Amino acid sequence: MKRFAIFASLFMVLACAAASAQDFPTKPVTIYVPFAAGGGTDLSLRMLEEAVSKNLGQKVVIVNKTGTATIYQVVTGPADGYTLVVGSTGNLAAVPHNPGAPYTREDYLPVVQFTSVPALLVVPGNSPFHTMAEIVAAAKKGTPGALKVGISPTGSISHLAAIQLERAFGIKFGYIPHKSNGDVVTAVLGGHVDIGSVDIAAAGPKMASNSVRGIALYRDTRLPTFPELRTLKEQGADISFGFYNVILAPKGTPDRIVGVIHEAFKKALEDPAVIERSKSLNLPIAYLGPQDARRAINQSYETFGKLLDELGLKKK
Repeated sequence: MKRFAIFASLFMVLACAAASAQDFPTKPVTIYVPFAAGGGTDLSLRMLEEAVSKNLGQKVVIVNKTGTATIYQVVTGPADGYTLVVGSTGNLAAVPHNPGAPYTREDYLPVVQFTSVPALLVVPGNSPFHTMAEIVAAAKKGTPGALKVGISPTGSISHLAAIQLERAFGIKFGYIPHKSNGDVVTAVLGGHVDIGSVDIAAAGPKMASNSVRGIALYRDTRLPTFPELRTLKEQGADISFGFYNVILAPKGTPDRIVGVIHEAFKKALEDPAVIERSKSLNLPIAYLGPQDARRAINQSYETFGKLLDELGLKKK
């Protein structure tokens, strides 16, 4: 009788878990963004908020909570699909190489990649620089490091992208770290740095008003919204960097729940209104399903690991 009771209890637990997955979602889904509001990752998710909420049949609640600890808190939390987090290039491909990183690639499940935001170099609107060649000439003529480049934190994607430029053109920049790409754009506007290495989401509005000028795009092709902005490949350096954005769920989240969230995002990315919005915000849609997103993360992790090693930036 006791054995029967144990099996009956186990059956009830499994049945409840199955029913929970089957009914998902029955309440709002919270998605954390580990960056400040207004950046490329934040805007990428917010442009999908309404469509994803409609597709899920429940409201999506977006919460900005800066720092890599946010990713750790979510991916080690309940694996029920109701609390998710956005991972991006820096905190998935670069941060885990730090021995003190609070999470590894094994701690989360990629659900869907939704955008890949191009990086670029910008200068103040009144800068004498109009091309990469002019920047290279000035860097070679002056004292090494005299040209000040604003970046988000040391070792970030914007920093590594600028270092790749140094190596490609044989020049040396001086770096001024900031907390975010938005802060870098502010520094460019104020003339506190000569150049900013940022993403197009942060710089786009200021470029549209001509208060900052785009110099070079870390992308294989030009952007339709800024057709005059040349790529680095066109200016002598075959370098491509971007900030991909992926929805992450805690390891152990049931496949069915992952599938429901994935389908809600995939359908949203196919929505004509979302597509038009992505173009106006300069946030190119870059859909990848769970398995392809995992492969892309692994590939970028290896790429940035080698680069950090070569540059001596990998922390011991």
